[in-house]
Amino acid sequence: MKRIFFFLILLTPYFCYPQVWKSFGADSLYVPGNPNSHVSEFKVINNKLYVGGAFTKSGILNYSGIAVWDSLQWDSLQSGVYGGGDVFSICSFQNKKYIGGSFFRAGNLTEFNSHYFACWNDTVWQSVGSIGSPNGPVEALSYKDMLYIGGGFGYIGSTYFECIAAWDGVQWHNVNNFDGTISAFEIYNNELYAGGFFTSVSGTPAYFIARYDGAQWHDVGGGLDGYVKFLKVDTVENVLYVGGAFFNTGDSTNVRFIAKWDGSHWHDVGGGFNRDVEAIDIYRGQLYAGGYFDTAGTQHIPYLAKFNGNNWEQVGSGVDNAVFAIAEYKDDLYVGGQFKHAGGLVSPCIAKWYIHPDSVFIDNGELKMENVPELKVYPNPTNGNIIVEFILPQRAKAFLKIYNSKGELFRKFVISENENLSAGQAGKKDIEASKWAKGVYYCVLEQKGKRLAWKKIVIE
Repeated sequence: MKRIFFFLILLTPYFCYPQVWKSFGADSLYVPGNPNSHVSEFKVINNKLYVGGAFTKSGILNYSGIAVWDSLQWDSLQSGVYGGGDVFSICSFQNKKYIGGSFFRAGNLTEFNSHYFACWNDTVWQSVGSIGSPNGPVEALSYKDMLYIGGGFGYIGSTYFECIAAWDGVQWHNVNNFDGTISAFEIYNNELYAGGFFTSVSGTPAYFIARYDGAQWHDVGGGLDGYVKFLKVDTVENVLYVGGAFFNTGDSTNVRFIAKWDGSHWHDVGGGFNRDVEAIDIYRGQLYAGGYFDTAGTQHIPYLAKFNGNNWEQVGSGVDNAVFAIAEYKDDLYVGGQFKHAGGLVSPCIAKWYIHPDSVFIDNGELKMENVPELKVYPNPTNGNIIVEFILPQRAKAFLKIYNSKGELFRKFVISENENLSAGQAGKKDIEASKWAKGVYYCVLEQKGKRLAWKKIVIE
């Protein structure tokens, strides 16, 4: 009886840590009676969440296509955007918010001044430049040295810009010509990456993805064989995740709707999906993907999945329709799309997923009590370096991963085979921690996709 009681006590912490869906209920964003209402975009700016899509909401404040959430209540950008279109992208540049989409006008501006693209200065809507608006949807925005806009336009006013242009705050600049639509931008290794439905840039072959070094555009590993919808950088792992509607890379790597680019080579991510990936983000150190799919890897997982480093998993009981936007904001993962329920709760178009930070460090596969590897961290607490000692059960590459108190992956250290010459032999890592912010961290030992042990670290 004592052994059983002891076993239950060890398992109790895992079951106590919540992983739950939170409904927006009456605060959801949608057009009553319209099944096509949806959220397309999240962007965190100045500690507020800007939300774009195809929705309206009436009350004391009226929202149309765009709204702002401060974690307690909604606010409007005057009356929003009009024309029955969508808000695809939101970006901050020179203390203003730039909005791109398929709408016809913003606020009280004329269609000529705000067709598909406009600016919000925190008080009123403004037109961008004096030459007029793009003549097609603006689907992607990114800030590097200038504000880059991409989409399906050919002109801004009467000036020719083929699917891409750069705004310096005063005037527009040409940035070469794409032979098709741009749907996504991302900054990776200090270069601008563009994804979409194109096969060349100014005559240079670039299949659905290209990178810009500030002077010219380049191919990315032979490209892909289909449309790119979304780009997301994992800053800890320093890799670029790509989502869309493709099956293979130019270097013949088989990837299904999601791929990982490490700056030199393409990689598969857990066997991918069976339909389009529309959104990607990182939460609590894990990769999340959303879209139209209903299969992830070999499992039936519809619309939203998370990757544990080896396999895709369902996010609670999931959502009941397509996901178009994912973003972390104030400790929750916000999910937007065309669904009506999340985790079985009524929450049209927008919902929140929450994981308690400590649950990130409990192995979902039930650690074997009789075979837990040794892991020591000292000095602890500390205000300088830390030493991590470990014993691994196998002679194979392993990882020490450091997570912050929010459960976000903060640092990763590789343990090569040469550092543990045989099973059961002790290894050691000396880690510089003197510049880390004060607080609580977690050191997790992993090998072959399994979490073996973890320790809490306190930096004073």
